[in-house]
Amino acid sequence: MNQVVEQIQGWYRNERELSNYSIMDVGDKLKYLAEKGLIWILKDMKDNTEFEKIVIDSFLNKYRANQVYDNLNAHFDLKPSNQTPQPNSYEIPQKDLHFQDKKQQFLEIRDVKKFSGYQKAKELEEKIFDLCRNFPSYEYNIVDQIGRSANSIKKSIEIAEQIYVREKFKNYSDAIGSAKETSAWLEISVKQQYISQNQFEELDNLVKQVVSILTRTMSNIIKKEGEEKELPNPYTPDVRNFTAYEEALILVEKVYEMTSVQEFRKEKDIVYRMRKYATSCVANIAEAHQLYILKKFSFFNEALMALSRVDSLLQTCLTRQIVTEKAITEIKKLIVTIRKILLKTMGNMSKQK
Repeated sequence: MNQVVEQIQGWYRNERELSNYSIMDVGDKLKYLAEKGLIWILKDMKDNTEFEKIVIDSFLNKYRANQVYDNLNAHFDLKPSNQTPQPNSYEIPQKDLHFQDKKQQFLEIRDVKKFSGYQKAKELEEKIFDLCRNFPSYEYNIVDQIGRSANSIKKSIEIAEQIYVREKFKNYSDAIGSAKETSAWLEISVKQQYISQNQFEELDNLVKQVVSILTRTMSNIIKKEGEEKELPNPYTPDVRNFTAYEEALILVEKVYEMTSVQEFRKEKDIVYRMRKYATSCVANIAEAHQLYILKKFSFFNEALMALSRVDSLLQTCLTRQIVTEKAITEIKKLIVTIRKILLKTMGNMSKQK
C-alpha cells in the first residue's frame, strides 16, 4: 500500500479514537478528507462502522470531483503543525500520522491464555455451547446468536493482546458489548423458560466477571499511562437500568405470546421473523452499552431498524387478517415507547464531544 495512504488511514484512526468516537468530530474529519480529495482512501478500511460507511459513501459522491488518486505527495503538504486543528482548515500533522511513536502507546504483550478475563470468557463460551444443546429445535436464531456473541467476547480479548493502548481499549470495548449482548440473550432465554433461573444466574455472573476484569484492566492502564484525556471512561452503565431495554424485553414476551396462538401455526416464516427482529432489538440495545459513542449510535440504530421490521410485520398480519387491531395495540405502544427513548438518547449522544 502507498505510504501516504497508510499514513492518512493511521491519522484518521488516531483522530477517531482521540475523539472517543464522537459522531460530530468523526463527521468533521471525514468532511475535511472529502474536501481535500482523500475520502476514497478510507472507503476500504475493514474497521469502519456502518455509520462511517454511510458517511464516507455520501461524501465520496458529493465530492467525487475533488478526489485525487495519483501523486499524493505532490498534492498534499504533510508538514508538522503546532496549532490545534480546526475542521475544514487544518493540514494533517506529521506527529499525528506517527502517533504510535509515543512511548506511552506501547504495552507489553502477554500470553492471553493466562489472562483471567480470557479464562472467564472461554469458560462462559463453553458453558453456553453446552447449554444450547437443550434448546428447542425451532429456536435456532437464539442458539446461533448467543453462540456468536459468547465467541466474540473471547475473540475480542485475544485481539486486544497487543502493544497499542487505544487498540486494546477498542477491542475490550467490543468484548464488553458482546458480553452485554450475551447477557441479553440469556435473559430472553430464561424468560422463555429455555434455561432455569439458576443457570441464568450462573452464566450472567460469569458475564459480569468478564466485564469487571476488563474494566479494571483498562482503569489500571489509564492510571499507569496517564492518558485520561485520550482514552474513554472504561466504566459502562448497567443496561438493566435503561428503560428502553426493559421495554424491549416486554416486547419480546408479547411477540412470543401473540405468535403462539393457533392463527400463527401456518405462518412459520412470519413467526420466525417477528421473533428474530424483536429479540434483535433487545440484543442491540444491550450491545450499545460499551465505550465509544459511534459504536453505541450504530447499535441503537440497528435496534431502531429491528423495531421498524416488527412494525412492518404487524401490518402484514393485519392485512392478512391473522390478527386484529386490538390484539396488537399493546405491542405497537411498546414499539412507539422504545423508539422515542432511543431517538432521544441518540439525540443527546450526538451533542457529546
